Amino acid sequence: MVQHEIYQSLDDDNFASIVHCVFRRGASWFALPAVAVREVLSRPAMVRVPEPPVTFEGLCHVRSEFIPVVNLACLTADAVRSEDRIMLVLEDDDGPWGILVDEVTTLCVLEISDAPEAQHIGNHSAVVGWATHGDILIHVLELARVRTTAERELAACRPAPTAEISNNAFQNERHMIATET
Repeated sequence: MVQHEIYQSLDDDNFASIVHCVFRRGASWFALPAVAVREVLSRPAMVRVPEPPVTFEGLCHVRSEFIPVVNLACLTADAVRSEDRIMLVLEDDDGPWGILVDEVTTLCVLEISDAPEAQHIGNHSAVVGWATHGDILIHVLELARVRTTAERELAACRPAPTAEISNNAFQNERHMIATET
């Protein structure tokens, strides 16, 4: 079961029993449902993509899979510089993707309250609630919203092909065929 199905399909009694993976990035603490986290590993080597949006950190290769890595700071309004030493590999309907964090501390059940920013921003906020664990305040994230925000940013940066580019490509292909014969 992936993240967006987890929160939507539970009643209040079962909602309170979701185990979360708690992690830190910079000075901020976050949590995602543990079932969405496929694995935790040291930061792998990253390949940068030319002219990426700020939400896209790069690509990495893990266990024969290319995994896109999202910059969590851009999606949570947390611009604090971070070491990003650890990568969480998250499982989703379309395959795995990753986020970079500084520390993963625990798996635990959290009592979640509504996040005020989620009410004002609507579905554009990745934070769906707040919780506490000991003396730390945790921002509870919804995986589907993190991914949707990242995809929206990526699509906004990608220029749409124009008719002129398409026509030039067609002409170049015709020229190459003509010179081969």
